[in-house]
Amino acid sequence: MKDKTSRREFLRNAALTAAALPVLFQGGSRTAQAMNGSSTDAPRDIKAKTKRIAVEEHWIFPAGKVPVVPEFSASQSLAFARLADFELRLPLMEESGITMQVLQPVSFLAPPTDRDGVIAWAKRYNDGITALVGKYPGRFAGYASLPIAYPKEAADELERAVTQLGLKRVAIAGSINGEYLDGQKFWPIWERAERLGVPIYLHPANPPLESRRMYEGHPELMGPAWSWTVDTATHALRIIGAGVFDAFPKSTVILGHMGESLPYLLARFDEGYAMFKNRKLKKVVSDYIKENIVITTSGKYNPEALVCAISAMGIDRVLFADDYPWVTPKEAVQQIERTPLSDLDKEKIYHLNAERWLTLS
Repeated sequence: MKDKTSRREFLRNAALTAAALPVLFQGGSRTAQAMNGSSTDAPRDIKAKTKRIAVEEHWIFPAGKVPVVPEFSASQSLAFARLADFELRLPLMEESGITMQVLQPVSFLAPPTDRDGVIAWAKRYNDGITALVGKYPGRFAGYASLPIAYPKEAADELERAVTQLGLKRVAIAGSINGEYLDGQKFWPIWERAERLGVPIYLHPANPPLESRRMYEGHPELMGPAWSWTVDTATHALRIIGAGVFDAFPKSTVILGHMGESLPYLLARFDEGYAMFKNRKLKKVVSDYIKENIVITTSGKYNPEALVCAISAMGIDRVLFADDYPWVTPKEAVQQIERTPLSDLDKEKIYHLNAERWLTLS
């Protein structure tokens, strides 16, 4: 009943929000201030004493020299350099009032591919992130990394990461040697994650080689412009369609970048799935998206997208994220502050939801 009430409260403001956005984008802020309870015409101070937890932030592992990538612009090269420099990262967090970053790995030294090597690499990573978190008390938390290609060992490492290291969340980037987590071979991971209460963050990665033909001749569509969204959204839909959430109903998947487009196509998914005679799911697709998926604000977006995502998913399922270092903390906070939201809704996005879903304090 509480969730329905919250949804109704948000939808009551829909008309006001729609009216506010054009004014806001033209430089006006009076309507947004009214919704925020502010009486001044000055922009809100992004260093305001609001607890802020950013939940999709990246670091380099293993630590070392960041390689030069010739095709990247100077700004992108600077972003890569920031991955390893925590003495630079902390002042940027302070500048925008970021209380904590939850770290995911970026590996420039490819992990081994043999079974023993992959398992050992995951253990080293989890030990490494735990040590880093301990070096900066209260400023960082981490996601566990798993040897996903070996599901039983991955489930066991997840248990070690949670019970011994305190890493109560896991991040997985893209497919696993061309396979996705809907396959029943991976269900031991789902079973363990559900039992431990651990959410799984599906982070984008390049699609499998056989899927890249559609992008031939259009390299601009590879990566964040399009292919990452397509692959990650498809990954999530495969998990739903395979019945993973029917088998493990308490499981939670986290999708960045405003839900990788899923919140905007709920009716489309329900319509399309209903056309198939042999459908096996217990609920409609949109129900799984709204009940088993939470989303983050990582990446660059327009305020309209956040308003729409909240309307579709509910305010309690949206978490704040920068996507550091490709989006700076300042940019990420400014995006939230440009969106007409109540102070309570901002508190939920900035930290209350992260504390709940990621078991943070």
